[in-house]
This record gives sequence, structure tokens and C-alpha cells, in this order.
Amino acid sequence: MPKSSSKSIQVLEKKDNEIRLQISGYPVVLVNALRRLALSDVPTLAVDFLHIYENSSSVFDEILAHRMGLVVLDSSEAIKKLKSPEECINADESDESCFVKLILNVEVDEKEQQGRYVLAGEIAIDSNITRIVYPETPLLYLIPGQRVHAVAYARLGRGKEHSKWSPATVAILRYSTQVNYDGSKASKECLKCLQSYPDLVKKLKSKSKGTIEIPPDTNTSGLLYCAESECSGAIEVVYSEDKLILTIESTGALPPEKIVLESIEALESRAKALLASLKEAKGEGM
Repeated sequence: MPKSSSKSIQVLEKKDNEIRLQISGYPVVLVNALRRLALSDVPTLAVDFLHIYENSSSVFDEILAHRMGLVVLDSSEAIKKLKSPEECINADESDESCFVKLILNVEVDEKEQQGRYVLAGEIAIDSNITRIVYPETPLLYLIPGQRVHAVAYARLGRGKEHSKWSPATVAILRYSTQVNYDGSKASKECLKCLQSYPDLVKKLKSKSKGTIEIPPDTNTSGLLYCAESECSGAIEVVYSEDKLILTIESTGALPPEKIVLESIEALESRAKALLASLKEAKGEGM
């Protein structure tokens, strides 16, 4: 299929934690780079380490540390006000430009009749630049007489370092799908095979010829099967590299549109670094 010279980005769908874009006229490798950077290079805030002063629950310290690390923290302000992960490699936990302090101090009185779950919303945050995104997240269970007291320190990090810093749970790139059809060649067996695609069946029943675009969320494996079996000659499935569908689903740490913008900035930064390296190598007689 010939590639169009026109370039455009269209928002197909926008939800609280998900965005779907139709990107036309850009190379697949470029858009796929944005997809990968959304997972690996966009910084978010997450617990890096913690000090456990008391933990009389049945949950091991290592498990508590793991659960604290996976608590989703709002990073919208943090990425503006905290130093980058690279700048904080050797920083001390007392450095407020790198770390945010979180305190978990919960006890169930011995006089209580039953135990209860300790939730992420009970973590106290010693800063106004972040909040717990999902306060109902359970951390551990305490029975009467048990206590947990831990102090955690969160910093900015990137998904390539650990998945807890990845702002996206889903980053998918798909080709847009078109079907060239010829209704005059569609048999009853073909129409039956395509019953999961009612719009296409309607076109075929009209005995006309043309092209129909398949909605982005449609599973096209059935189309391919029908095209190669019962509908051979009646339909042709075409994947367009010139019109791509990029879907980003956020963990909640950053809005999905912010993830896309940060991915673009990360790609631009990498391109500039590569260009600088090439110029330096050329100057050295490459």
C-alpha cells in the first residue's frame, strides 16, 4: 500500500487511565520507539527502600517492602519538582530534592475483637507533591496486639530499572486494518465464516466492491482465517503501516497523555545525545 506524505495524530479515545491514538504518516520504528519508551524511560515516583522498626504481623519484612514498593504514587508534581534519577544516584535519604518520606505506623489494640487489613491510604506522606493513587490497596493483615512501623523513601526512577517505576501497564502498537471486498465472490460459507464481522457481511451481501476499515479494537485473526479459507477471492486483509494505532494504559501514576508527551521528550533527548556522540566521533577522525 502506498504511504501517504501527510502526517497527523488523532485522539480516538481518551479515558481516565487510557488513551488511544491514530498516528498517520510516521515510520513504524519511530512510533514503536515511543511505545517502548513509555514503559522504560518515563520517570515516576515509587518507594526505593524502607526501614522497618517493628513488624509483628505474619507478613515477612521482604514481602512488606515489596508491597510498599508497588504502591502507586501520583507523580505529576514529583517529576517537576524532584531531581532526575540520574542526579540522585548517590543522594542521601535526607535530600528532599531527591526523596519523599512515607511513614506506616499502625497497630491493632489487644482489646479489639478482630483483626483488620492495613490499607495503603494509611501511609502518611511527609510532602505535598504526591498522594496515594489507590488508597484501598491492602498491604497486610494485623490481628489484635500486632503492629507495623516502617519508614519508606520514594524517589523518581524509570521502568528500565524496575517495573514499579513504569507508568504504563499496557503499551500496544497496531497497524490499522482494511479489508478489500468483492461481494460477487462471497459464498454462503464465506458469509457464515465472517458472522463476527457484521459490517463486512452487510457490504458483501450488497454484492458490491470496495474497501472497509476495521475498528481498532477488532481481533483480525478470524478475518485472516476466512480470507485464506472460505472467503478466498472475496476479501483481502490489508495492514496499513501508514496508519498506526497506539494504545497507552496508565498505572495511575501519570495521566496517559502525559506519558505520551514524556515519551516524546525521552526520544528527543536520546536523538540529541546520539547526534552529539556522532559529531564528537567525527571530530576525532571517524
